[in-house]
Amino acid sequence: MARVGALPDFVIHWTKELGASPDTVERLQGGINSRVFRCSRGDNKWVIKGYGDSSPRSRKRMMAEIEFLGFAGEVAAKFTPNLIHADQDRLCVVLENLDGQPFEPGVQPPQNAVREAVRFMRLLNHNIILARKCIQCNAAEGFLSLGEHLANVEDRLQHMSYSHLDNRQKWDASELLEHVQNTLYEIKENTHNMISRGIIQDAINKEDRYVSPSDFGFHNAINTSNGIRFFDFEFAGWDDPAKINIDFILQPRMPLQWPGLPLLSAWRTEHQEFIKARCQHLLPILRLKWACIILSVLNPRRLDQILAAAPEEQATSLITTRIEKAKLYLRSLRTS
Repeated sequence: MARVGALPDFVIHWTKELGASPDTVERLQGGINSRVFRCSRGDNKWVIKGYGDSSPRSRKRMMAEIEFLGFAGEVAAKFTPNLIHADQDRLCVVLENLDGQPFEPGVQPPQNAVREAVRFMRLLNHNIILARKCIQCNAAEGFLSLGEHLANVEDRLQHMSYSHLDNRQKWDASELLEHVQNTLYEIKENTHNMISRGIIQDAINKEDRYVSPSDFGFHNAINTSNGIRFFDFEFAGWDDPAKINIDFILQPRMPLQWPGLPLLSAWRTEHQEFIKARCQHLLPILRLKWACIILSVLNPRRLDQILAAAPEEQATSLITTRIEKAKLYLRSLRTS
């Protein structure tokens, strides 16, 4: 339970506006870029989410979530929390609280849960004309081309080092980075070769994108008495459907050990073969990207951001944990 003195101004303001006591406020697990709290008054509970400073990036994340929740409220209301207030001045939103059971990490979700995720995605993209009116934001890193995805992985690697690690960690990190860099080189050479020979298509058209919740998976879902609800849409927007499919099964917090591409049936029938083929070429690139996300502690600036968001973490143990997690993740990919 957070102490009153430790609460940010936006939480103090909205706790008072909602008629809740500061003593009821608790910090919920949020991302590195956002802070999430819950307050209550009697049986009523609300979630207050802040997006950080007043930078353009923070405002964009807030706008993406507001846009997405508004649109989802029109076409798939039972799957998302209600947006109650959007405070542009304090860069925060007040959301419906979702009571229920989170999905357990490391345990595969049941078939009915996956079917509900597919249904949610299908509802979001059933009326593309309406979607284009309501959604203006592009999904985070929603690149159109394979080349841009490759460049993104390269950029992540370029910002990593091991000068800030102890000797044991340096050895492990250097081996890991060398493996990732060598694998990226092979994928890059193979991808560019196939593009130049006309075997595969580098970029999709903007018109072929779909609406994506982004960071979509059961790590951002809860099983309530009214069914499965999804949350956390600050990176939502228009995205390559192949990327949506792949991220859904690869994201490391709760990867899906599922045959094929579960979300494929959510797309229009005439697009499915193209999306399936594109997934084959995008999959190895995004595998490396997720490995880089796990290893983001090797980027000193990112490490500082992670520690600022989770002050209870110790840098040395966090780095060791991430290195071991990345090893397991890459090993599982080699055997899958």
